[in-house]
Amino acid sequence: MDQSDFDRPRNDPRAQRVIRSIERFATEFDRRVPREHANEVLYDSVPLEGGIIRQGPERFIEEHLIRDVADALGYQYRPQPKGFEGLGDDTPDFTITNVDVTVVGELKSPNGIKKAQTESIHYLDEAENRPLVGIASDGWTWIKYTARKGEKPTPSDHCSLRQVIRDIAREQSVDQSPRRDRPELRKRCYDFVSSFGAEEIGKSVESEQD
Repeated sequence: MDQSDFDRPRNDPRAQRVIRSIERFATEFDRRVPREHANEVLYDSVPLEGGIIRQGPERFIEEHLIRDVADALGYQYRPQPKGFEGLGDDTPDFTITNVDVTVVGELKSPNGIKKAQTESIHYLDEAENRPLVGIASDGWTWIKYTARKGEKPTPSDHCSLRQVIRDIAREQSVDQSPRRDRPELRKRCYDFVSSFGAEEIGKSVESEQD
């Protein structure tokens, strides 16, 4: 391993863009969510309450985090796609149009990853498109599945941004905590983009398409 391998995580522009996306989200989260409830959502896995933010929590997380992170990952993001054979009137939350594989994405509000997983697997089971990639996310956690011909969907990557979001939110809080080690944050985000970047999504089932 040469020095460039050590430098790559801290210099990766995608990782830096993900951090910027999270910083913007943390600013909006701090503005919209009262401190006590914000701590419950960040640290106690309590669902985000739409009545408090005056917006559906799933819509909030999509508008202020998911789409921005998707852009940082290099996705051409299309919400509410239709036309998946086998899904009937069911509509996934998003797809990605600039990769060489069909992608079905399912989103839930923070701390709702289990429900996102359940619905994502349902779509993958029912959809006739093969090969197929599924992404389940609640903003905090991202899980990728692959579904090949004749096989059940299987998880292939699992990444958590929860600690990065916590650290950045703490930086921006009113107590003015010291800024976290930025190289460490970039390293965590580098691991994320290395699994969920557009190029990596396109390669997820590459062997079957060759």
